[in-house]
Amino acid sequence: MTSLPRPVRAVLPAARARHRARALAAALLLPATLAGLALTGCSSSTGPDGTSAAPVRATRPAGPALPAVRNATDLSLAPRAAAGSGAAPTGLVTRDLVTGTGTRATATSTVRIQYSGVLWRNGDEFDSTWAGNGGQAVTFPLSGTIPGFGRGIDGMRVGGRREIAIPPALGYGPMGGQPPTILADDTLVFVVDLLAVAPASAGSGAGGAEGAQP
Repeated sequence: MTSLPRPVRAVLPAARARHRARALAAALLLPATLAGLALTGCSSSTGPDGTSAAPVRATRPAGPALPAVRNATDLSLAPRAAAGSGAAPTGLVTRDLVTGTGTRATATSTVRIQYSGVLWRNGDEFDSTWAGNGGQAVTFPLSGTIPGFGRGIDGMRVGGRREIAIPPALGYGPMGGQPPTILADDTLVFVVDLLAVAPASAGSGAGGAEGAQP
């Protein structure tokens, strides 16, 4: 009976075994080394002249640009936002033109304010306490306004001026608010000066609004 050959185990010389071990280690370390170089390259690089290039900083994408505002930082003058540029924002967008230092308002505070409102699509002014209320401020609870108006003022401090872009879903919706001026799905841009916040104990029962309100 012919016997089957026994398995042959190759025995590598010591030098060859060490070379193979080093090659295997290099193969395992190479991806990590390349990853480290890639990360380093994100923060700095070497220019063609051998000098170190400026670090590359990660930047956050900019949000929708709000329209320019005339008399943006002078609270003694009536502000007026221009027409929007490009597609209107789909969410509420705010920008502090002047940062106040007084009492902070919430979305349900009773506030005393001056404001102007224009349409994003053409910059036409549809409401203004500066022009339509004898230049006098108005007082009313924000809980009685369109949702985006109160939310846009939320967090403001007395003495501040804020620009607020309100999408239709947080404004007058698909029905429009004041046809033919405010049409269905119009985006509104307000500039609001926060003059006072009623004490919390006053709640929403601090009388009716003095003048118009959004």
